[in-house]
Amino acid sequence: MDVELAEVRDFLARCAPFDELPGPLLDRIPARLTQRYHRRGTVIVEAGGRNDTLHVIRSGAVEVCDPDGTLLEARDEGDCFGYSTLAHTGPSRYRIVAVADTLLLEMPREVFDEIADAHPSFRHFFGERSDRIRADLASARLAAAGGDALGTPVGELLSREAVTAPPDTTIRAAARIMTDHRVSALLVVADGRVVGILTDRDIRSKVVAVGGDTGTAVSTIMTPDPVTVDARTRTFDATLLQIERAVHHLPVVEDGAPVGMVTTGDLLRLAQTDPVYLAARISRAPDAAGVAERAARLLPLVGEFVRRGTAPQDIGRVITATADAATRRLIELAEAELGPPPVPYCWVGLGSQARGELGVASDQDNALILDDAVDTAAGAHEYFAALAERVCAGLDGAGFPLCPGEVMASNPRWRRTCADWERQVGDWVHAPEADAVLHAQVFFDIRAVHGDTTLYLRVREQMLERSMGSRRFLGHLARIACEWHPPLGFFRGLVVARRGDYRNTLDLKAGGIAPVVQIARLYALSAGLSEVSTLGRLDAAAGAGLIGRSDAENLGEAFRFLRGLAYRHHARQIADDVPQDNHVDPSVLSSADRNRLRGAFRIIAGSQDAIALKYHVGQM
Repeated sequence: MDVELAEVRDFLARCAPFDELPGPLLDRIPARLTQRYHRRGTVIVEAGGRNDTLHVIRSGAVEVCDPDGTLLEARDEGDCFGYSTLAHTGPSRYRIVAVADTLLLEMPREVFDEIADAHPSFRHFFGERSDRIRADLASARLAAAGGDALGTPVGELLSREAVTAPPDTTIRAAARIMTDHRVSALLVVADGRVVGILTDRDIRSKVVAVGGDTGTAVSTIMTPDPVTVDARTRTFDATLLQIERAVHHLPVVEDGAPVGMVTTGDLLRLAQTDPVYLAARISRAPDAAGVAERAARLLPLVGEFVRRGTAPQDIGRVITATADAATRRLIELAEAELGPPPVPYCWVGLGSQARGELGVASDQDNALILDDAVDTAAGAHEYFAALAERVCAGLDGAGFPLCPGEVMASNPRWRRTCADWERQVGDWVHAPEADAVLHAQVFFDIRAVHGDTTLYLRVREQMLERSMGSRRFLGHLARIACEWHPPLGFFRGLVVARRGDYRNTLDLKAGGIAPVVQIARLYALSAGLSEVSTLGRLDAAAGAGLIGRSDAENLGEAFRFLRGLAYRHHARQIADDVPQDNHVDPSVLSSADRNRLRGAFRIIAGSQDAIALKYHVGQM
């Protein structure tokens, strides 16, 4: 191969989808291409005209316009165009003009078809633009997933059928059944449904220890309505559920009918030292120092998650479960020192903790919802001030830094009665000031972590009702969602910082992750949807008809890809023992990942355009 053809070959090897073709095939392609130069202003393809060529931009840039001249997209070095007429015969739907002196590599239809027939993924790459980007992002995600053991359906762990008994079974008879089957727990079933669970511990503590009557029915001592999991539930999700609910037995059902039970021991045998169990170990820490010591193990484990191909949303859930466990244990330790709380309360996580999307070194956002009786209970305010101070300081020591904006329960402004929170939510929704909207969007990502959940549900109901009916408030949220600009230039190339500490990098959080969070929040609050996770909100919004299903899936895949890229970046920084940030140098990424990055940013920018139009953002 001569030097010029070798240069073309090396160029294609850096461009999607050519970078996925076998080496020998890639070697033969350059000799079958034509190289053509177009001066700035040249119309390369006319709308309504014929095109039988795939064009690859080697240098320069082009604009893709509709027949009326409206700019649809700009493309630059490494991008392709002209494939719509190759995938679907007929005249071109677009007018494509060189907006700079441009050098193109041109592939005839017969070469395109030959490659596409031998490699269907090549043709698939050139499908509808947004759907193709989504498919590419999804395929990359699935390829990275690997063989994570905790992705196994929990039903596959069952080694025996469910051991059951009806509610009127005597405790004595139930104990005999458990002994005969060598199980430590029994499912109580009525009309084919699990209505309770009876454990060895129930019999010992509620009957034997107190001299109770073993002739009474198991319904008198069972735990009613236990949490269950479907047989198709991933072991990962079952494990987190066990940790979050502090239960050791999980009934497994199919179409509501019991088929077996998994225990903590079953899951431990699957992943004996798995980092998922870090939260469980934290929940048994003897003191705040013990919480900090165990939580410190989280950071080095991120690299293990990345290595095994754990989905980014699952990494976020494990980090969040760790923060939740640390919070609950620190509250328990504080109560042991301060005494029982004078009135009911609920500790709530806000922001990324509420969404289950905590990242590496995320700071803490939390609040306290206090029973309205706190104002009349002697010393109650002092009690909760002391409790919040201990917990927030403990979380800081455990690797969840204090919030720079003081959005924490240790700040009196974020420690209020239920009635006060309801009034505050009303003020936020109806106040146009920037600080009000900023605080509202943090608080409106809310989830109960510990305490009386009825207080949380009361505030959340008011929050959803008020936000859904406020066009003005939603307009401000839309404006914020559109202000977080993806780092794309006019020609849709990646834009990096030109100066400062993060020179030649782009910010994955500000440029991509945060806008999707904002967009999903806007859709959820506009319809009063109770979902709080970003992916859950997008799915619920599509179900409610607020956004097209395809658009929601596109945004979801962009979100997953950007978070996965961020975790890979963090894992490298942790391994290099340097502070973690979200600033990635695109030059260190593969050609495929750079292309996916641009695709993800394009999806987000397109969603922002739709929101700006719907909420008249430019007129605010």
